[in-house]
Amino acid sequence: MSIAAVVLPLGPVALIPLRLVQGFCFAALAQSLFLHFSRHAPEERKSSFVSTANSFLLVGQSVGPLLAGPLVMALPVSGAVLVMALASLVACLLAVGPARAEDHAGADEAADEQTPPVSAGTPANTETHRDPSPESPVGGVQVRPFHAWLLAPDRLRNEADRHAMPWYQADAEQALRVLDGWKRRRVLVREPERGLFAYEQQGPLGWQRGVISAVHLDSRLLPHQDVIPARTEEIAELMRTSGTIPPVLLGYSGDGRTAAHLDAATRRRPLAQVFTTAGQEHRVWRLDDRDSWADIIDELQSRSALIADGHHRHTAARQLRRQRYAAGHGAGPWDYIPGVLVDTKHSPLRLQPMHRVLPRVDPGRLFAAAARQFRLTPLRGSLERWVEVLQAHAARGPAFVLATGDHAVLLTHPHPRFLHRSVGRLPEQLQSLHVGLLHALITLEWQIPASGIGYEPRAAKALQRARAEAGAVVLTLPPTERDLHAAAAAGIRLPHKAASFGPAPHPSLLLHTLNWTEQHAGNPLRERLSPDQQRP
Repeated sequence: MSIAAVVLPLGPVALIPLRLVQGFCFAALAQSLFLHFSRHAPEERKSSFVSTANSFLLVGQSVGPLLAGPLVMALPVSGAVLVMALASLVACLLAVGPARAEDHAGADEAADEQTPPVSAGTPANTETHRDPSPESPVGGVQVRPFHAWLLAPDRLRNEADRHAMPWYQADAEQALRVLDGWKRRRVLVREPERGLFAYEQQGPLGWQRGVISAVHLDSRLLPHQDVIPARTEEIAELMRTSGTIPPVLLGYSGDGRTAAHLDAATRRRPLAQVFTTAGQEHRVWRLDDRDSWADIIDELQSRSALIADGHHRHTAARQLRRQRYAAGHGAGPWDYIPGVLVDTKHSPLRLQPMHRVLPRVDPGRLFAAAARQFRLTPLRGSLERWVEVLQAHAARGPAFVLATGDHAVLLTHPHPRFLHRSVGRLPEQLQSLHVGLLHALITLEWQIPASGIGYEPRAAKALQRARAEAGAVVLTLPPTERDLHAAAAAGIRLPHKAASFGPAPHPSLLLHTLNWTEQHAGNPLRERLSPDQQRP
C-alpha cells in the first residue's frame, strides 16, 4: 500500500501524515498479536509463539513491497490501488472472527473481575465485625474461602487405606474411584460452609505453619523452575477426571497479621489430625473469625508468593482454565488453585538439594568426560565426608561430587572451554548459578536426556539408587533462596528440580474439589450473612 500511495498525486509533505498513520497501524497490529499470544498461548510455549508472530510480521514487511512494485507496473495506478484495497478488505474480514473471540474473552475477564476473589472492604457494622467485600482485586496474592473436603482418619479401614491417597494413584480413573469410595465411606467429609483454614505439620522432616485457601490463578505467584510438558498433561488429566488437586506450597514475606491469627487458632483442638509413616504430624483448624479473614486477605493482596512446591500443578491448572474458557465457560472454580501460604519470616521453608541420579550409564565415560570439564579430586571416606567436602568447596565456587557405588571424585574449577561452549548457551542469569553449570554438564556435555535423569533430595538414597540401577550420582547443593527469588523476579526458570522446598503439605488432609457445573456467583462470604448484616 505504501508504494501505491507514492504514485498518488500527493506532494512529499502530504505523504508524511500518511506514513505516520501507517507506522501507527503496524505498531498497533504487532502489539495486538503479542497481546493475543500472551493471553492464549500455552504457558510453556508462549515465547516461541510470540517470536513466530514477530517473524511473520517482518516477512510481511518485506514481501508486501516486493509484490506491490510489479503490481503497479502491470496495472494502471487506479487498478493497483483497487486490488490492494480489496486485499486489505479480505484481510479485515478474516480478522473479524478472531477479533470477536478476543472481545468475548475480554468480556469473560471483565466478568471475572466483577466476581473476584474476596478482598478486604468496608464492614457493614464496624462495632461487631469486619467483612470482606467483592471489590476488584488490587494485585498481590488474591485468596478466598472455599468449600473443603476434610479427611477423617478414623474412618479409614486399615493402614493400607490410610496411605492410599487419591492423588498418588497410577492413573486418573483409579484416582477417581478411590476418591468416590472415600466419599461414600465418609473418609472425606464435606465441610458445610466455605472457610479459610490453619495448617501445621511437625516431625522429623521439619515444622511448618500456613493458611490454606483458594488462590486465584492470576495472583502474583512467582515460579522459578521449568516443568516437563508430559508431566503437566498427566496432572491436568488427573484434575479433569477427579476434579481434585493437592495444595501448592507458596512462600511469602508477611507483616505478621496472618501469623498471629494462625498462632491463636493452633491453640484450639484441631478439626483433623493425621500421622504419616515418615513420623510427621499434620493438623488443620478452621478460621471462623471474620476479622482474621479480613486481615489475612488484606495482608496477602499486597504480597507476592514464591511457588516453593507445585510448579506442574500450577501450570496444569492454568492449562485447564484456558480449556474451560475456550469452551465458552466464564469465571468458575477453575480460576482457583488450593494453596498453603507460609509466611517465611515466621515459618522458614527448608531448602534441600536435588541430587541427580543417572541410571544405566557407563560411569567410566562420565569420569573421563568430567576430567575434560573440571578439576577432579579423588574422595575417600564415608558419604558424610563427601558431603562435608562438597559444602566446603561450594562456598568458594562451583563444586559437585560424581560418585558410583564405591568411587567418588570432587568436581571443581570448571574449564574455560566448558564455560564458553556449554554454559555460555544458557541465559545470562543462569550462568553464575551452580545449578546452571550442572544442567549444562549433564544435558549438553554428557548428552543425557531429561527422561534419563532421576532426582532425590537425600544423598544416601540417591547413592543407593545409583548402585541398584547400575549408574552414577551427582551430589549437589541447592541454590540459595535469594537466587530463587532473583530468578523468579527476572522471569528466569531454573532447570527442572533445581531444588526442593519442604516439608511438603499433606496431599489429602484438606481437599479442594472442582465442581465443573458450578459457576461462582456473588460473594461467598456474604452467603452466610443475614439480611441485616448485608445492608450497607
